[in-house]
Amino acid sequence: MGLIDRMRAAAHAFRSIEAGGSGQRWSRGKVLRSPAREITTRRQLAAERAAWLAMNDATAAAIVAHWATNLASDGPSIVPRTADAALRRHVSDAWSRWWDRADAEGRDDFAGILTRAARGIVAAGEAFLVMEADEAGELVLRSIAPEQVDATMTRPVTGGNIVAGIQMDARGRPTRFWIRPASDAMPAAYALTAQPVDAADVLHAFRRDHPGQVRGLSWLAPVATKLDQLAELDDSALALAQTASLFGGVLVNATGQPGDDISPASGLSPGALVELPPGVDVRFSDPPAFTGADALRREMLRSVASGVGLPYELVTADLSAVNYSSMRAGFGEFRKRVDVLRRTLVEAQIVRPLWRRWLTIEALHGRIAPNVAGSLEPIIAWSAWLPIDPAKDVEADIAALTAGLTSRAELVAKRGRDIAELDAELAADTFIPKENKT
Repeated sequence: MGLIDRMRAAAHAFRSIEAGGSGQRWSRGKVLRSPAREITTRRQLAAERAAWLAMNDATAAAIVAHWATNLASDGPSIVPRTADAALRRHVSDAWSRWWDRADAEGRDDFAGILTRAARGIVAAGEAFLVMEADEAGELVLRSIAPEQVDATMTRPVTGGNIVAGIQMDARGRPTRFWIRPASDAMPAAYALTAQPVDAADVLHAFRRDHPGQVRGLSWLAPVATKLDQLAELDDSALALAQTASLFGGVLVNATGQPGDDISPASGLSPGALVELPPGVDVRFSDPPAFTGADALRREMLRSVASGVGLPYELVTADLSAVNYSSMRAGFGEFRKRVDVLRRTLVEAQIVRPLWRRWLTIEALHGRIAPNVAGSLEPIIAWSAWLPIDPAKDVEADIAALTAGLTSRAELVAKRGRDIAELDAELAADTFIPKENKT
């Protein structure tokens, strides 16, 4: 190749897409050709490492706890969408009674089940709930560990495929979940035979990021390596601090070497004057100091917080550098993210299908009329976000209401309340504001 050809090739390479080329920045391993397949293959080990981090690493534990708390909150308020006030009250009261008896094991209410599911979604990447009927014919939910769904079972079957323990039809819709029985000794669970469970009885919640993805990936996966490096940084800084605390003196003779005839000084106290023998001097150790560890740790934590979608202040519990404006901007974006995930994960994959199943069972046992149960849609409202500045938020709501930009119903729903219930409480309230007194 001549000089002109080499120059043309170099110019062409310079104009190309760097991420699609080669060079020192891009090693052969930095490619992901089939994300859905890789998630299916690698998710189990990633989940096990995330579980270890959540149990042993303070930062990982904070990430899982904060995401679970914000996703599940104390559970949503659910009322039927109907203009019939009596029917609305009847169904709402029945749902409230079921809320406290939702757990098949009798340990949690529905809010506790949602919190446990949210922890599974974050740490393991997915959560499974099996809908069952108890002895009284009421719906109950049983939480199962993701590893009980047999991820080793992948094969073609008549009319579809089984992928990582989930059987699907030709269109990719789940038809069965192959689930192992629960076991107190989890290693033994892998030896138990998986049994098919109708997909209509299973709630499978996970963040589906790629077409064809059938199992969830831990939310800690993008930052697991950095969390491990952070732990190593903490260990190194602690080791250096311990080394630096080893401050001591060595007595030397006139030759500059420790001698057998020199007795170590004892009883040395702050401010003491010690007389040394003639020709004896003292030399102090000068252990190394590690500077910059705090700045490096903060930058790594910012990267971790960004990778898991949480504000830095939540991950670190460090509010020293925030003010009203920065809190409103940073947490406002986070709240939008939580609202989206609640709709696409908690509501779409758990609450709405659960509501439909609950209505069906109530209708089958004559507690709700069948024609009514088939048409009731839920109104789902979450608890209001804690205001950053309550006075300013209320002033903004009043201004929007006065200007006709919103309604009382929308403002009440934003606070996680039912407007009919609120109006009933206000009507029964004996408190009279000062400006209304005569």
